[in-house]
Order: sequence, then structure tokens, then C-alpha cells
Amino acid sequence: MKRILCGIDGGGSNTKLLITDENLNVLTEDVGGASNFLKIGFEEAVLNVINLLDPHLNNYKDHEIALVIGTAGAGRKDSAEKFQDYLSESLPKTQHIKVVSDAEITIKGAFENEDGAILIAGTGSILFYKIENIINRVGGFGRLIGDEGSGYSIGQKGLNLFSKMVDGRINKSELFLIAKTELKVNSTNELIDLIYKNNYEISQFAEVVINAASKGIQDAINILQSEANELLIHLKAMCDSVKFDRLNLILTGGLLQSENYYKKMLTDIINKKLPQLKIIEPKHSAEFGAVLIAKNLFKGIE
Repeated sequence: MKRILCGIDGGGSNTKLLITDENLNVLTEDVGGASNFLKIGFEEAVLNVINLLDPHLNNYKDHEIALVIGTAGAGRKDSAEKFQDYLSESLPKTQHIKVVSDAEITIKGAFENEDGAILIAGTGSILFYKIENIINRVGGFGRLIGDEGSGYSIGQKGLNLFSKMVDGRINKSELFLIAKTELKVNSTNELIDLIYKNNYEISQFAEVVINAASKGIQDAINILQSEANELLIHLKAMCDSVKFDRLNLILTGGLLQSENYYKKMLTDIINKKLPQLKIIEPKHSAEFGAVLIAKNLFKGIE
């Protein structure tokens, strides 16, 4: 019987699917709704996976199917098993299913079987690293008590500064004019309504701060320097806890995937302060990492 491998990167905003044959030749790719069960719950996460996967599986009715999905929260064994049980009940066509952490598929895709570290800064932030087949983490405590260096943290500090300018607690700078134009607010009440009534996404303001910094606005530069130093502390904690002469490091997440002022600032700091870390590009995507793990599901039955 022919086999196919399905790898899923289950995020809080969307879900990325990659299907390959057993020789890792890509058959199809697709994107669907969120499947991070910590954020949206098990039932909705399962439904979004089914809606994404089922139309494609109809093309492989005569194949043996292995599925690996990586998502936040699956590092906890009980949560991973619960999600896996839900998926097994809802996807009877899929003979082999495994749920793993988003860290596992990301590291597998990025480094295959080599050691390395991944610093993620998007809406939140976290550092994962694999040394001698052991995966550890630094940070990732969420926006209420952590996520330093993230879009949320940068956005929150930028908005806090803007709020002080709005009601005259500090002098207005060029950042005030940029923020006022971007947010379309002209008063304290309008700003409060935007944040608390209209549920403005705090992390979106990080882009405003980064763009302002790229124009030389010192208030914005100061925020980014503080946040970049917080990410440096994550990396120093890793370096202090494990021994290595040289380790590959990948910078990723919404703030670090493309070139911008913040990524350049952080890269320069890392190169200067932690030369034992070598910043590289990942070998493969997280969903490809899930496919590589899915391939291993067949090894014990051959």
C-alpha cells in the first residue's frame, strides 16, 4: 500500500499543512484556520484541522496515512494525548496520528538532526534549543508575565508612551504624530475606546514602533533597544545552562522573519555579545519538520 505523510504546523492564527509521499516529494500545501487548542479550545481546533485536511485526504483513499501536528501546549503530555484522541476519533481515515509541541516540529524542520536554537519573536516570544536530543526552552510565559521582546511587549510600551503624550504627562515627540495618524485618535477617550472597547490588537503597534525607529525617532529606538536586550538575556540564560563551543541560531516569528530595523538591531547585539552563536537560515519549515517526524511513525511497523 502506498503511503503519504501529513505535517501540520498548528498556530494561533492559522494552520499550515504539507503533504508529501514517503520519499518527501511535496504533493500539496494548504493553509486553514487556527488550531492552537490553548487559544481556541480542543473542539474548534479539531474542526479546523478536519476542514483543512479532509478535502485532501479524499485524494488518497487507497493510501496509508501518517499525520503529525505540532502546536503550542502539546509539550504537556496530558494535553497532547487529549488532542490526539480527539483527532483520532474525527479522522478515521488517518491510521497514524501523533501530536507534538510546536518546538519539536520547528527544531526538526530547521536543523533536521543537528543541535541548534530557535529564538521566536512574534506576538509572543520564546527560545527553544536542542542539545544532544534534549529540547529545552527559555521564556514563553505569555503576555501577562513574560513575552519580553515580542510584538505585544513592544506594542504595549509604545502605546504606554503614546498615552502619556496624549494627556500631557510627557512632551510630545515625533512618535506622537506617527501614532496619532496610525491609530486615528485625537483624545484620551478615543484612545481608551480603541484599546478597551474596540479590542485593538496591541501587538500590531510594534510595527509602528519599528517603522518609527527606522526613521531615527529616539523614543522608538529606546523601546527596541530595551526589548532586544531582553531577548539577549534569553540567549545568555541558554549559554549559561549548557556547554557548547558553537551553536547555530535561527531568528524567526513575525518580527524576525523578514529584514527590518529591529531584526538588524538584535542581530548586531547577538554578534557582538554572543559570538559563539551563529545566526543561520532554517533548512526547512516547521510543517516539513512535522512530515519528517511523520515518516518515523512508519519505522516501527515495517
